[in-house]
Amino acid sequence: MLKLIEPDKKYLDQYQEAYIYSVKEMESGNLKKHDMMFLNPEEKDIIQYLKDNRDQSKLPYEYVPSYDFFAVDGDKLIGVIQIRIRLTEKLLRYGGHIGYGINPKYWKKGYGKELLRIGLNQYQGLIEEDNILITCDDDNIGSYKIIEANGGVLENKVENEDRGEKFITRRYWIKK
Repeated sequence: MLKLIEPDKKYLDQYQEAYIYSVKEMESGNLKKHDMMFLNPEEKDIIQYLKDNRDQSKLPYEYVPSYDFFAVDGDKLIGVIQIRIRLTEKLLRYGGHIGYGINPKYWKKGYGKELLRIGLNQYQGLIEEDNILITCDDDNIGSYKIIEANGGVLENKVENEDRGEKFITRRYWIKK
């Protein structure tokens, strides 16, 4: 059964594996750089980095605090979820309040839908606004099905650019 936990060092090997699988999916065109939820644990102390994300004084000015959790099923690290407490202009265009990622080796097994459901149920109180914005790329069928299955209502699609990539973003709202 999937549950969310505080980031824990005992899952770092699996986190590294998820990062490597995600890079391979990026290289094969199945994942875009701006959608990457797993960071390179060889470049930074992931546990400390995720803890620091909660403290505005440790973030660049244009960032907002976020709460990051590991999604585990038994002893397996399935994915991650990030809950941002408020929106910036950039997050209004893409990113939203919640970002999530599943280790590609667990794609298409229902974990994404469950991860978002649990995140919404347990942690929506962290979000300051009255409604929750979740976004995904227009061509990410799996992600928009996950959002819609969790009550997301499509407001619109907007064109975005990040790190030289242009893409269309679907913007969904979920009532708190």
